[in-house]
Amino acid sequence: MPNETKPPLNEDCLHFVKRLIQTPSMSKKEDVIAGLVRRELERLGYDQVWMDEIGNVYGRIFGRDRNLPALVLNTHLDHVDPGDPALWPVPPYSGEIVDGHIIGRGAVDIKGPLAVQVYSPAALLYQGQRPHRDVVFTGVVQEELGGAGALYWVEHLDYPVGLVVLGEPCSNNISLGHRGILQVWVTFPGRSVHASVPKKGDNPNYRLATFLSRLQAMQSELGSHEILGPTTVSPTVIEVDTTSLNVTPAWIRVLLDFRTGTETENSIRQFIGRVAGNMLHEITYAWEEDVMGAADDVITGFYTPPESEEVQQAQAIITAGMGREPALTSYSFATDGRHFTPYGLPIIGYAPGDEFMAHTAGERIAITAIEESLRGYIALCRDF
Repeated sequence: MPNETKPPLNEDCLHFVKRLIQTPSMSKKEDVIAGLVRRELERLGYDQVWMDEIGNVYGRIFGRDRNLPALVLNTHLDHVDPGDPALWPVPPYSGEIVDGHIIGRGAVDIKGPLAVQVYSPAALLYQGQRPHRDVVFTGVVQEELGGAGALYWVEHLDYPVGLVVLGEPCSNNISLGHRGILQVWVTFPGRSVHASVPKKGDNPNYRLATFLSRLQAMQSELGSHEILGPTTVSPTVIEVDTTSLNVTPAWIRVLLDFRTGTETENSIRQFIGRVAGNMLHEITYAWEEDVMGAADDVITGFYTPPESEEVQQAQAIITAGMGREPALTSYSFATDGRHFTPYGLPIIGYAPGDEFMAHTAGERIAITAIEESLRGYIALCRDF
């Protein structure tokens, strides 16, 4: 049976979740919440608390064996726009408790997990204990805009790391990774004319329509990873060169969002070519940093094999802490973990909350999930 005993500092942690939700922290506007987190780290007795030039906030608690590489608890400070308040059952920044859940923008992504990561090593101090090794909390900025804060941390990392634990929601299971991302524009050229004489032009809308129909039919040609799942491609944004209502476009382009654990830049270009057939098209990249590696390298998010020592050890410790064994899963979405992969850091995800609640109106997190996660994190900090 799961251990239902409430962990140390439980009520304080729940109150902190509410305070975090009540503090708006859109990307590039995280300074207020960074100050709130910094003051909480200081109040809880972290041995070192500091911030960096980009606005990330850190706290370190010294371990019993300071010669070991650190355990890094990583989460972000920002959240997405709450959207239309009328779609919410309560005001999105209220942090109200309804039916055992705390509701608000960022409840699962990311303020519930953030509070758990802040409080779990401090709970050991509260009990008169120390973690096995140094535990470093890293609260980073701009994750929702691509990860500038995470990149700054890892590029300036000056201490050894034994494991990074991402505080992204995964229902208190252990996420072994997620697929990589490649976003590409596919442009179809045409010849613009007045809409009243369409035969004198070449309307590229029809080529795009054909392309999208073929794309839907041919997605099964893309590969699948045994744990991270199948490669997917989603057409998202469509753009044309004109805003005039009575002019056919000179070109039209569609953004394709690929998520994969098996494909390469070259294999994706070849796939697009097969879909387009003999239709004239051009491929460009939405973000040049997405194609910094070799064209034949698999596009990666992060992936830590289930048989690795880090995963096996973490799973055993978290099982003891929670009173149940966490399943080994993967994320559907992308995380800052993809920025740590090139540096060879071992990474897992572990946090409370249903990942499919992220970015939704009525976002909420169960209080029991926070309490269970605290027990798992406290054990992980003490024994890993």
